[in-house]
Amino acid sequence: MGSFSKKLAAAAAVAAVSAVAVPTASAATFETVATGLDNPRSVAFHDGAVYVANAGRGGSQCRGKGEEAMCIGTTGRIVRVAADGRKSTVARGMFSLAGQGGPFAAGLHGVSVAPDGSVFGVTGSATPRDLQGVPAAVRSKVGRVFRASGGAFSQVARVDRLEHRRNLDNVKGDRNSNPYAVLALADRQIVVDAGANAVLEVRDGKVSLLSLIPNRRGGRRQSVPSSIARGPDGAYYVGELAESSGNGKARVWRIPAGGGDAEVYRSGFTTISGLAFATDGTMYVTEFALNFETLKGRLVQVSPDGSSRRVLAGGRKLRAPTGAAVDPATGAVYVSNFSVLPRKTPKNGPFGGRGGTLVKITP
Repeated sequence: MGSFSKKLAAAAAVAAVSAVAVPTASAATFETVATGLDNPRSVAFHDGAVYVANAGRGGSQCRGKGEEAMCIGTTGRIVRVAADGRKSTVARGMFSLAGQGGPFAAGLHGVSVAPDGSVFGVTGSATPRDLQGVPAAVRSKVGRVFRASGGAFSQVARVDRLEHRRNLDNVKGDRNSNPYAVLALADRQIVVDAGANAVLEVRDGKVSLLSLIPNRRGGRRQSVPSSIARGPDGAYYVGELAESSGNGKARVWRIPAGGGDAEVYRSGFTTISGLAFATDGTMYVTEFALNFETLKGRLVQVSPDGSSRRVLAGGRKLRAPTGAAVDPATGAVYVSNFSVLPRKTPKNGPFGGRGGTLVKITP
């Protein structure tokens, strides 16, 4: 299904060991607050709790063999992690597509909580041709915004059809949609479509184009937007993976609240997979991987005026991190760690028994 996770892997493979001239990690506390997560992706903070989108671990219906096998199931869910670390499931049963054993899953990628506490999720998609061979039960759930409550998901809108019909970014022969992040507001949801290189608005179930994220070299180097946050100024800020663009080429884009042209806000990052703001305008950027073989990522803190940056965590602590959410009361930043792994892996396997976790990093 052309999962965004695989695009992350492909882009990370071309990145160098170090991304840009950012100071080494300084003193910050690092704590694992939840384990047993299945391919945890974006995170959201609301009313003292953290919500985590779990892309799941696939299922028992497999096609192909060995490393090429892809398995489908309904293991996607949204997990709520309370302040005391207790986990509960907000909604379960979302489709999940993964390799055997559950790594690099695609499915439920994004989560956000509206001001009134309503929880929303977004699922990935692919090209119309890719979807033709997918079971009907899965096709009915791809490329959509869902509301999550009472243990179940209810559809709000289908968002992938806009790209399928219009090829929003005009990349020749590429009507690929992959909704990956969602921002829930009081009266609408803003969706980042990584495949279409677009930011969409969903209002009363109707989908419209808010902004396009420019590509490089006529589409040969695609932006692949991965994350979204609302800044203190009310504008939208979007982080990009910068597929195949290389070391330090990922940027954060600013889009006016009413939509329109995206402008570069900050640059010099590598494989952005999460974005968040503190109330004072400090920005936090999660970098998925500086080197694909090790999956070592980073969390970078950027001052409000952009004049200084520091690495809050990286090296061996953060591996394939995704998402970012700030607790406004404490300033702690929550990030999904080992975001391309199921809840557990074989101890004698390449990941040494590790699984998806949620970590808390306090500057």
